[in-house]
Amino acid sequence: MQVFVSGATGRVGGTLARALLERGWRVRTLALPQDRNLAATRDAGIDCVVGDLADLPVVRQAMEGADAVFHMAAAISFQPQARDLIWSANVVGTYNVLRAAAEQSARRPVRLVFASSDQVYPTRFARYRPTDELHPREPYTFYGLSKLLGEDMAAFYARSEPNLKISTAVFSHIEAAHELLDPNGEYSSAAFYVNGRVRSLKASSTHHAGATSQAELRSILDVLEPLVAPDEPLLLARDADGKPHTQELVDVRDIVQGLLLIHDKPEAIGETFNLAPATPVSLAEFIPYLAEATGRRYVEARIPVELGRTHGSAAKARALLGYAPKYSLFDMVDEAAGRSAP
Repeated sequence: MQVFVSGATGRVGGTLARALLERGWRVRTLALPQDRNLAATRDAGIDCVVGDLADLPVVRQAMEGADAVFHMAAAISFQPQARDLIWSANVVGTYNVLRAAAEQSARRPVRLVFASSDQVYPTRFARYRPTDELHPREPYTFYGLSKLLGEDMAAFYARSEPNLKISTAVFSHIEAAHELLDPNGEYSSAAFYVNGRVRSLKASSTHHAGATSQAELRSILDVLEPLVAPDEPLLLARDADGKPHTQELVDVRDIVQGLLLIHDKPEAIGETFNLAPATPVSLAEFIPYLAEATGRRYVEARIPVELGRTHGSAAKARALLGYAPKYSLFDMVDEAAGRSAP
C-alpha cells in the first residue's frame, strides 16, 4: 500500500505516518526545504519530497501512485498577519491535494481522509453542547474559515469524483503527553501557563482570545499580567462567578487511532467525524494535579470575560467506528512526568 501523508513532519502527521509504517505500508510526504523535522522524518523511513503544497506540480509528484491520502498538513495561527499563509497552506494546499487525488482516481480508486478542526463550529462558542457534526459551521477565526472551505472542497470532490472516497475528521485540541509539561508548548502554553496565556492574548485576534473587543481583551490582560513570573506558574482560570474553566484535549495517539478507523471502515466513506475526548476536564482538578506532578506552583484568577466552554461530541465516531480514546489528560501527565508506563 502506497500512502501520501501531508504534514508527516508534524505532530499528528508524523505519529500517523509511523503507525502506517508499522503496518508495512510505504509512506511519502511533502515537506518544506527549511522544515526542521525533515531529516528526522527521512530517518524514520518516510519518503520526503521537498516542496510546497501550494505548488500543484510538486503535489502531483509527491502523490503519484498513492492508494490512500491523509491530508493532515495545515498552518495554524490566530494572528491577523498570518492570513496569507493560512490561505496558501490550508485553502490552496487543500485544493491541490484534492485535485491531484481526483486526477489519480480517474485511473484507480483513491481513499482520502481530510483533517478539519472544531474551529469550524466553533465548539468554544457553540450554540449547543456537546457539539456534534450537525452543528452549524460558523467559524470566528480565519483559520476556522480555512477549514470550513477545506470541508466544502472535500465534499464537492466526493460528489463529483466517484472513485475518490473521502472522509473528514474534525479535531479537538491535540497534544503529545510530553508537551503538557512545556510552558512554551504550542497549545499547552496558552492553556495551562500564565506567561503563555498572556503571550497568546497579546498576539491573537479578539475572537480567538474569547473577547469581542479590544476593551474586553485589555480587561483580561489586566487580571493576568500581574501574575506573570520568571518561574512560569500554572494558571487555574475561573469565570467571573468563580466557576473553574474546563479543558478539552486529545492525546495525539488517540487521534491516530481515530484516523486509522476512519480509513479502514467502509461505513466511514462520505462521513464527517468529531474526534474529541469523552468529556471536558475541570481545571480545578487538572491544574493542581499538573502542579503536584511537576513541582510547579499555580495561581488562580477570575477572568472577567466569558471565554466559552468546549465540549465536542465523538458519539458518532464511537457508535460507527468503535472509537475509544485511551489517554486522559491525567494519564498524559503521569506518563510525561515518569509516573506511569506509556
